[in-house]
Amino acid sequence: MTVEPTKDSNVIDQDSSISKEDLPSFNRILITDDGKDESNNVLKYAVSLSRYTGAELLILRIIKDIKKMEGISVQGSNMSNKHMKQEVKGEMIDEMEKKIKKCNEAGCENKIEYKFRVGDVLEQIINEAKEGNYDLVLLRSTNIDTWMKSLFSNARKIISSINIPVLIVH
Repeated sequence: MTVEPTKDSNVIDQDSSISKEDLPSFNRILITDDGKDESNNVLKYAVSLSRYTGAELLILRIIKDIKKMEGISVQGSNMSNKHMKQEVKGEMIDEMEKKIKKCNEAGCENKIEYKFRVGDVLEQIINEAKEGNYDLVLLRSTNIDTWMKSLFSNARKIISSINIPVLIVH
């Protein structure tokens, strides 16, 4: 005996199946890095995703005030009337190169880059996410232990400002 499913006239007929063609692809992943050891947890997820999807990785570090950083030198040249190109040199470059080496040792064979931006952390992450043609943003979350904190957290502000998926590593 075969039972045919009945159609309820109040239910909208939607194809809820998942097909290979509908799966998202990741070509470029943005990883935020604040220089703390906890940021390495985000890198672990990034490396895993990159190995699985073939995505390129960009590690982003925001420098709030370049003048307060020791061991860092900044060189600038006026690229246009509106933009100033800055180059960071020193310990931060060495640190990023070490991170890339560790990612490669963990099996990431895809392109890995790093970038520094100067200014407000939230603003610069949002700007990079919008400008960089990324398929996914990985953030590190701290201190989201209550509903109220999570509602007003920096991660929430970033998520509501960009139109790409965000993975938050806690």
